[in-house]
Amino acid sequence: MSPFTWFLVTLAVAAAGGMLFYKLKFPAGAMVGALIAVGALNILTGGAVMPTSAKILTRTVAGLFVGLSMDMNMIRNMKRLFKPVIVLVSVIFLLCIGAGTILYRTSELDAVTSLFSVAPGGLTDMTLMTMDMGGDAAIVAVLQVLRLLSVYCISMPLAKYLGRRSGVHRDSAGKGSAMKRQRTAEERRRGIVLAAAAAIVGGGMGWGLSQLVDFSVLILVGAMAVTAAANIKTGKLYMPVWVRRMTQILSGALVGSTVTRDSLLRLREVLVPAVFICCGFVCINIILGLLLHKLCRIDIATAFLSSSAGGATEAALVAPDLDADPSVVSVLQISRLVCTTAFYPLLVQAVYQLFP
Repeated sequence: MSPFTWFLVTLAVAAAGGMLFYKLKFPAGAMVGALIAVGALNILTGGAVMPTSAKILTRTVAGLFVGLSMDMNMIRNMKRLFKPVIVLVSVIFLLCIGAGTILYRTSELDAVTSLFSVAPGGLTDMTLMTMDMGGDAAIVAVLQVLRLLSVYCISMPLAKYLGRRSGVHRDSAGKGSAMKRQRTAEERRRGIVLAAAAAIVGGGMGWGLSQLVDFSVLILVGAMAVTAAANIKTGKLYMPVWVRRMTQILSGALVGSTVTRDSLLRLREVLVPAVFICCGFVCINIILGLLLHKLCRIDIATAFLSSSAGGATEAALVAPDLDADPSVVSVLQISRLVCTTAFYPLLVQAVYQLFP
């Protein structure tokens, strides 16, 4: 089949898997179902195809929905997130360096590979940095994919469970206020056009900046900032919930397409480190979530999702479904990614030289 045909097959499989898990009420089901379905397709056939433009689209739409959830009170309260950012970044760096050291001491992996295998950053970024520093990039890629899977299949359901236990409930975008429910069809159409235009402008600006500094999360930041500004100024922006659901499916398909038969075969070589990393990130998530909840007075669902070592795009997309605050989750997740990309490699370079 041609690449375009495989792309259509991939989308169909992702939609089927995502809607199945969503109907089963699995936490973040649309994303997790698409991920598992496309991952299985790619392992069996090696043909799953997702273009780079899909990443740009998912980040833009994720930024759009975060922007729609923000108002002036939320903007004013952003200064209270300085302390949570410091706590999050400091503790996660300390715990990951500790986990990397344990992995190095208890496995056959070299120091660089061990430290980057537990890095809480982007899969592509961490893999490329491993190559630059002489580590085994293939093993890091496999273990980083498993890290993401542990976030989607363990951390997100845990956040949902704790959110329900705490009694906190937030309306999903598009379901919220009476004002939104009372909009006419014409107002909704205009709101969709305005929201799409704001997201495209912001995402385009973020994409341009990301080409200069090689940091793709700026697409999400740009779309979020412009959409929030336009929504606060006019109050007329609107986007139906099904758009976020479809974007969750697309995001899951993107991650699932990175799971290959080769990575599954390589998993046998690093089975013990893989189990260690999955368990380690769940423990790190629990420790960080409790610290953010207790020290920074962030509700438990938001604290757990903010401290999960997944992607900022995916966390922003599923936050409303998990009764978490999408604006707080996005700020903390983006701060973690920025600090990980900028400073974690320097930390690794300093630490691994101390190993024999």
